[in-house]
Amino acid sequence: MKAAFLDKPGSLIIKDVDIPVFADDEVLIRIRATGICGSDLHYFREGRVGTNVIRTPHILGHESTGEIIETGKAVKNLKKGDRVAVEPGVPCLRCDHCLRGRYNLCNEVKFLGAPPNHGTLREYIAHKSLFVHKLPDNLSFAEGAFFEPLAVGYNAIVKSGIKPGESVVITGAGPIGIVCLMLAKLAGAARITILDVDRYRLKIAESMGANETLLPEEAKAPSPVHDCVIEATGTEEGLTLCVEYLKKGGRMVLVGMSNSPVSLNTIALLRKEAAIYTVYRYANYYQPVLELFRAGISMSNRSCRTGFRLRK
Repeated sequence: MKAAFLDKPGSLIIKDVDIPVFADDEVLIRIRATGICGSDLHYFREGRVGTNVIRTPHILGHESTGEIIETGKAVKNLKKGDRVAVEPGVPCLRCDHCLRGRYNLCNEVKFLGAPPNHGTLREYIAHKSLFVHKLPDNLSFAEGAFFEPLAVGYNAIVKSGIKPGESVVITGAGPIGIVCLMLAKLAGAARITILDVDRYRLKIAESMGANETLLPEEAKAPSPVHDCVIEATGTEEGLTLCVEYLKKGGRMVLVGMSNSPVSLNTIALLRKEAAIYTVYRYANYYQPVLELFRAGISMSNRSCRTGFRLRK
C-alpha cells in the first residue's frame, strides 16, 4: 500500500509499505478520507507540536473515515463493508483516568499521527474496533472526517455551559473555531462574535451563522459583556482578546494549543472571578456527534476547500 511520510519539515514523500496486520480485537480499514488538522500543519512546517517531536520519517493524519475490509475474530460490533469514522486515540482502559471515563487523559494513549504512532495518510490502517464508529447512511466519507474536530468542539461547548440567550466570543475561525461556532448556536447562544486574522475564514464564519466577524485590529475597545469566551488559536493575542471580552463572573474555555508557553493576564481574570476550563481532545463524544449528524447537522461545502489523492 501507499503511505505519505513526513521525512523532514516541509517534505512529504510517498512510499510503498506493507498492509498492517490486525489483531483479534481490531479491524482493517481502507482509508477513504482524511482531514488536515492544525496539528498536522504544525508537524509539517515545524516537525513538532509542543513536546511531541518527529525524529524519524512519520505518517501524519487522524481525522479519518473509511471502509472495513476485514475484522478480527473477537470483533462483534462491526462487519466487512461497514462505512466508519475512526476515533484516533486508543487508551489503556486500565488506568484511573480510563476507569473514570476520561480516557483522553490516559498517559498510555496511542493517538494516530502523534509520534511515535503513525497516522492515517495511508491506504489502510489496523485499529481497535472499540474506537471505530459506523457512519450514518446519509453522510459521505468527506463529511465523516469532521467527526474528530466536531468531538473536540463538542467537548469545548459542554465545558462552556453555554445557555440559551447568552453572548459568546470565539477567537480563531479555523476548523475548531468554526465547529465551536456551530455547536454554540445549537446550545442556544443568542449572539456570537468570532475573530481571526484571515478574511476568508471570517467569511466562512459569517456564512455559518456568526453575528459579528472581526479582524483583531478591528477590536479596538472590546466590551467586557460576554458570558463566555472560547480561545481557539493557541496564541497570546487570542488569550488577551478573550480576557478583554469576558464579563465579570464569565467563563473562559481554552481549546487552542500553542507550540510554546504563552502569557495570560491572571490579574484581570482574578478581578473578574472568571471560571477557566481547558479542553484536551475528547472522551465519549463520537456518539453524540453521530447523533447530531443523524438529526441533520450539515457541514457546508465551504468547510472543505479542496482534496487530493494519495499518489506519487
